[in-house]
Amino acid sequence: MVDFALTEEVQKIRDMTREFARQEMRPAGIALDRIQDPEEAYTGDTMRTLLGRAYDVGFHKMGLPKAAGGLGAPPMTGQIVQEEMAVADAGLASHFLVAPMIAGIAAATPDKHPFYRQYLDKFVADTKGVHSGAWAVTEPEHGSDLFQFGRPDIHMDTTAIKDGDDYVINGHKSAFVSNGWMADAILLMVNFDPSQGMEGTITFAIPGDLPGITRGKPLNKLGLRGLNQSEIFFDNVRVPPEFMLMPPGPGYKFMIERIVTGGNTAVGTLAVGVARAAYEEAMTYARQRVQGGKRIGEYETIKLKLFDAYRQIEAARALLWKSGWLLSIEQPSLPLAMAARTFASDMAMKVTAEMVQVFGGYGISKESPVEKLYRDAKLLQIMDGTNEVVSLRAATELVGP
Repeated sequence: MVDFALTEEVQKIRDMTREFARQEMRPAGIALDRIQDPEEAYTGDTMRTLLGRAYDVGFHKMGLPKAAGGLGAPPMTGQIVQEEMAVADAGLASHFLVAPMIAGIAAATPDKHPFYRQYLDKFVADTKGVHSGAWAVTEPEHGSDLFQFGRPDIHMDTTAIKDGDDYVINGHKSAFVSNGWMADAILLMVNFDPSQGMEGTITFAIPGDLPGITRGKPLNKLGLRGLNQSEIFFDNVRVPPEFMLMPPGPGYKFMIERIVTGGNTAVGTLAVGVARAAYEEAMTYARQRVQGGKRIGEYETIKLKLFDAYRQIEAARALLWKSGWLLSIEQPSLPLAMAARTFASDMAMKVTAEMVQVFGGYGISKESPVEKLYRDAKLLQIMDGTNEVVSLRAATELVGP
């Protein structure tokens, strides 16, 4: 069963992450949020300096096995680290969720192709933040329908066609590919056999600089502005067969459900971090702000708002820890992960809105810390699928079609 008591080692990692996140990530996140041009933000000194410092500490390789050069932190430790990072800046925290994706695949299959071993070695040795991965799956007309199994009429538009031993890729992925603008390695899902629908998807792990791969402009977003997202275009991209991770067929369902289960747990954890940040800021403000001759935290209305935020944050975290624990023991539950994610992200939206109320007029100022958190929370109800679509998918898992 889940043990809520953190070991001394995990407490040290949590405290170290908290210190780094508040001293380094929070000011960087605020600065990036205020840069109007995303391309300027992601190529500027603030982003590069932050990534370099984080990689130098080893946050990018925390979950990779020690045998591969990583730090070997267990999944639940990673979840605690994710929350602490999200308290500082959920956009930057998202980067560190996605960045190790290809390195993790390479660690599991290092001898599949020389690129895998070479990339893994470069990634774990990186102290500048130059190496990171992305998952290129969503398309302009496909995203929430990834779970439409057994429907030959629904399949991805980006295609792979066999040409000799190689595959030739054509098409493009949508502007919502997280880390799509910066990634130098890509987990790519494209259609190979339209007659199988989504099960006709073939999966590759490829270098991001293969001839024919180009990127769109980074997406200019409402919130989570520390996370780069962009379109990726594929124009006659030739891919050797050794880069194939999974052929078309029933394996697609397993892979997509496993990735989405982990992804939903991660998005929910980011939401807890955002809500906690807003709660902590509002608590500090309520203890200092004086109106009507006393601190506003002494008024019952404010007390109840703060308690309700505390209650919801604790409940969401408990649900997410159960989902994370099931992942750690290789018994992932997609419906539970989706329940945890939707509950937590809806909670974050409600809590940040209420914490803006605690700040009053100052809460809507760009100088207020909760204004940014309110915008960040909104994206967590939408990224990786809207809460409505995610809830419907979970309901279908439980009840049936």
